[in-house]
Amino acid sequence: MLRLLQPVAKLLTARQAVAGASEVLEAFGGAGYVEDTGLPEILRDAQVLSIWEGTTNVLSLEAFRAVARAGALAPFAAEIRARAGAARAAALVGPARKACAAADRAEQWWAAAPKRGAAASEAGARQFGFTFGRALALALLVEQAQWDLDRDGDDRSAEAARRFAQTGVDRLGGEPGDAAATARLALDEPIAG
Repeated sequence: MLRLLQPVAKLLTARQAVAGASEVLEAFGGAGYVEDTGLPEILRDAQVLSIWEGTTNVLSLEAFRAVARAGALAPFAAEIRARAGAARAAALVGPARKACAAADRAEQWWAAAPKRGAAASEAGARQFGFTFGRALALALLVEQAQWDLDRDGDDRSAEAARRFAQTGVDRLGGEPGDAAATARLALDEPIAG
């Protein structure tokens, strides 16, 4: 599972760091662009993550190989389901289902890979990696939110999980092998959530 988690975590967080740093600069307005604030350096450093740690395409192919060689798919999907399974509060049931549905969708996509062929499957590896990363992130948010509700009655984490679930967890698009849906998602709508 760790062979899959490492590239998936890197590709997802590197992209989120760029989006987050960009939002911070924008919040500061013109001052955010001035070097004295240190903010432009943060944005440049965030850009380096997706280059230095491996581009999202390279990391996606690493994730793809981890599934193919190490059999990491089932344990990773089971981890997502276990974390999402912590949801007992009504507000968390929907987000938990979305996390599990995205894991199911990724497993279906993988099962259809032989029918698509190696080249087509590798072309979709990026969306596969993003789907698994976002599903795990949502499952972890759900688990934390349930803990916060149980411990303190604090529903702020539940609201964060609900909002994250609304940003789209499944990045694979239409049916397995739907090249048009994969092409649309390749345009990279923002994934900060």
